[in-house]
Amino acid sequence: MNFRYKLIQFMSGRYGSDNLNFALLILAAAVSVVNIFIRSLILQFVVYALIIYAFYRMLSRNIEARRRENRWFNDKVNFVKKRSELYNQRKNDKFHVYKKCPACKAILRLPHRIGTHTTVCPRCGQEFKVKVKK
Repeated sequence: MNFRYKLIQFMSGRYGSDNLNFALLILAAAVSVVNIFIRSLILQFVVYALIIYAFYRMLSRNIEARRRENRWFNDKVNFVKKRSELYNQRKNDKFHVYKKCPACKAILRLPHRIGTHTTVCPRCGQEFKVKVKK
C-alpha cells in the first residue's frame, strides 16, 4: 500500500502512457526480435533509444508537448486507416468503377458497364473517355 501511494505521488503531474508510447515500445520489441537474427550493435542502440524515449515521454512534465506529439501520431495513423478502408471499400464495390478525371484529378464513381464511354466530370466539366473492362 505504501509503495502504491508513493508511485501515485511520483506520477502526479507527469504525462503517463498513450498510443505513441505503446507504438514506440512495440517498435522497440520488433526491432529487438529482428536484432536477434542480425546481431547488430546499431540496431541494439536503436532499441535502447526507442525505450528511453518512450520512458522520457511517460515521465515528462511537459504535458502539452506530449499531447501534440500524440495528436500528430494519431492523425497519421487515422489517415492510413482511412485510406486502407477506402481502398477496401472500392475494391469490394462490384457495381461501380472509380476513375480519375484527367483535368482536375477528381475521383469519379461511375456505373460498371463494360465498354468505352464518354463521361463529363461534375467538378470541372471536362469531357473524357472511360474504358471499363470486366
